[in-house]
Amino acid sequence: MVRYRTTNGKPDPGFRSRELYTMNDAFYHHQTEKTLRNLENENRRLQKEILETRQETVRIRELIAFHDRLEKDFFSADALEELVITLTNCLQLRSGIDFVTLGLTRQYLESSLGSQEFIDQLSLPRGLDILPIMDEEDLRKHVGEKPVLFEKTPLGSSRIFFPGHHDEIRSHALLPLTLRKRLIGSLNLGSIRSTHFYSTAEGPDLLNRLAAKLAIAVDNILSHRRVTLQKDLLDQEIRRAALLQEDLLPSPFSGPGSLKITAYFQPRHELGGDFYDFLPLDSEKVALLIADVSGHGFAAALIAAMLKFTFQMIAPEEPCPEAIVSRINERFCRILKQDDFITLCCAILDTKALSVALARAGHPPPFLYRPAEHTTLKLQPSGPPVGLDRGAIYERSQVEWNPGDVLLFYTDGATEALLGKGSTGGLEEVVLKLEPGLSGSEISQKLRSELEKIKEAGGLEDDVT
Repeated sequence: MVRYRTTNGKPDPGFRSRELYTMNDAFYHHQTEKTLRNLENENRRLQKEILETRQETVRIRELIAFHDRLEKDFFSADALEELVITLTNCLQLRSGIDFVTLGLTRQYLESSLGSQEFIDQLSLPRGLDILPIMDEEDLRKHVGEKPVLFEKTPLGSSRIFFPGHHDEIRSHALLPLTLRKRLIGSLNLGSIRSTHFYSTAEGPDLLNRLAAKLAIAVDNILSHRRVTLQKDLLDQEIRRAALLQEDLLPSPFSGPGSLKITAYFQPRHELGGDFYDFLPLDSEKVALLIADVSGHGFAAALIAAMLKFTFQMIAPEEPCPEAIVSRINERFCRILKQDDFITLCCAILDTKALSVALARAGHPPPFLYRPAEHTTLKLQPSGPPVGLDRGAIYERSQVEWNPGDVLLFYTDGATEALLGKGSTGGLEEVVLKLEPGLSGSEISQKLRSELEKIKEAGGLEDDVT
């Protein structure tokens, strides 16, 4: 039943309509206000999500940029010590990372460095946060192929991976380092908090990337270290060999008679293929040899040493220089490999007859300088280099000298240094440009002085004797 308000005792239907309209209007305003409040709440929620998304984007970008810088830094490290320090200093700046250690397996170090001697020479100082070398099988018990994140560190695990800090670790991450499908070690990040820095959605991907790049950086450093250690050992051997080669050379010689022999010997590198020797045969005669072995380094120095012993054995048995050279040639034709050869001059100086007999095997011709006349006489008997033809024939030249004359033997490195590479002249051109009348010792001193200047300027391109 609808009840109407009455006016003057009569029902008024319009009043009821107005009342209903007013009630509907109030309900509409209420709903509108509720909808606006809901929209405002949704807008605040969306704004918050947008802000959080922006902050998360900034955080992820900053984290990726941090990893890029970190990878760049450890790829520029020259030593394992520097790499570990870089990792430690950079990673411990991140909130939630308090300890950093790096472990490498014994098997990997042995295969990378080649020997325990090289491993011992890694020179890692005490106190550096690097793990003791671990056995590969032991490490496999704790890590797999992917990074392992521990929100709660297993009992005993921290003792293995964080020695010295195991009682402080609450959570940690283990990053297996693999190279060519082989486990070579692990990078370990520890935290004193229960939640680890990388306990985020992108954490595992970043750790995978970090571990892959770190394994390559470690391998590059150890490969370079192995080459450096090998080079150091080789340099030590070269220095020892150079001392031995120097010991094989004779000391300055005086006698018999007025004969004096001095020499200048300067290999381009520590070991050279130039060689000289002289050997008294009796109270009047001295045998002399100067040689240039093809090539440089160990092989040339070894051949030069063999040549010395061959010369010392043959010279006392033969009366003339061409016979000495022939026997040397026969022996070294059996020893030298293809493309190896020796140029040399052999002379027998007779201080009683004041004469020199000489044979030459493809070597620059020596010459006799007469200070009284300021003239030179080139001595150039024919003969091929040693080691090329077992049946080679060597000629002999013989000339007399006067007291005060100077006989100069030299290798082609001397003419290249003093006259320039490609010069067709001989050392006599240099001597004739000196002031006339110089003694043998004065000529020797001037040539030495000039060669030392060239050496200091880096101009020696070959061994010089």
